[in-house]
Amino acid sequence: MSMTRVKSFVKRGPLALPYIHLKYRLQGLRTQNDEAVVLKRLLTRYDVPETFVEFGFSAWEFNCAPLAAGWKGLLLDGGDYNVRVARAVLPDRITAKRLWITRENLAPVVRAFVEAEPLGILSIDVDGNDYWFLEDLIGLRPAIIIAEYNSSFGHRPVTVPYDPDFDRHRKHPSGKYYGASLAALCHLTGRHGYALIEVGNSGINAFFVRRDLLTEDDLELSATTAFREKSFPDGKRPSQIWQEIGHLPVVDVTTL
Repeated sequence: MSMTRVKSFVKRGPLALPYIHLKYRLQGLRTQNDEAVVLKRLLTRYDVPETFVEFGFSAWEFNCAPLAAGWKGLLLDGGDYNVRVARAVLPDRITAKRLWITRENLAPVVRAFVEAEPLGILSIDVDGNDYWFLEDLIGLRPAIIIAEYNSSFGHRPVTVPYDPDFDRHRKHPSGKYYGASLAALCHLTGRHGYALIEVGNSGINAFFVRRDLLTEDDLELSATTAFREKSFPDGKRPSQIWQEIGHLPVVDVTTL
C-alpha cells in the first residue's frame, strides 16, 4: 500500500484524531509561502482589529495561521478533514465550519460572525469564485484583504464567471482556469477604498489595506508593476497557460 493510501486510510478511520494531534505537535500550523512574513510586517504598521475570516483553508497551511493563537477567527471550507483538524487543534475562539461556499450562503455566515465587532482580516482562497465572494463581502470593510490571484490570466482584468458548483479540475484538465487576475482584484478593491500594498513572492496572494489606514510613507502598488508569476511544476509561463485556457469564458470586470 502506498504512503498516500495509508494516510488516506488513517484520516478516515479511528486513528484520525491521534494522527492529527501528533502531526500538530511535530509541525504545528503555518502559511504556505511568505504570508506570515508579510502579515507580520503589515500588522506592525497598521492598527488592525484582532479578528479574521478565512475561507478555502488547508488543514495545516492557511494565511491566518500565525494569528490563530490569540485572535478570534472564522474558518470555512468544504473539506471535512480540514475542518476536523481545525476543531481538534485550534482554541475555542476559532470557529471552523464545513460549508460548500456559494454567494447565497457565504454572506449570512460571515456577517453573523462579525456583526458585533469590526473585521481585521478577510482572506479568500477558493480557486474559483474568489472575485464574486470578495465583491459580496467587501462592504464589511476589513482592515486588510488577502486574496489569491491567478497569474495565468496575465494583466487582463478578468475573472471566471460565477458558478455555484465551480470546480477548477472539472472546468479544465489543467486546473489553471479559476479565480481572477491581479488586475481584476485591484479594480474591485480600488473602487471600494483599498490599496494594493504587497504581493507575496510566490505570485499567489495579494495584500490590500484600507486607504484610511495608510500613512504618507505607504506606497500603493499598481497591478502591472506588482505582478508576479506563480511557478508551476511544468515550468509554463502565463502566456503559455493562456493559450490553453483562453477559449474559456471570462468576465471583464471593468465592464460591470
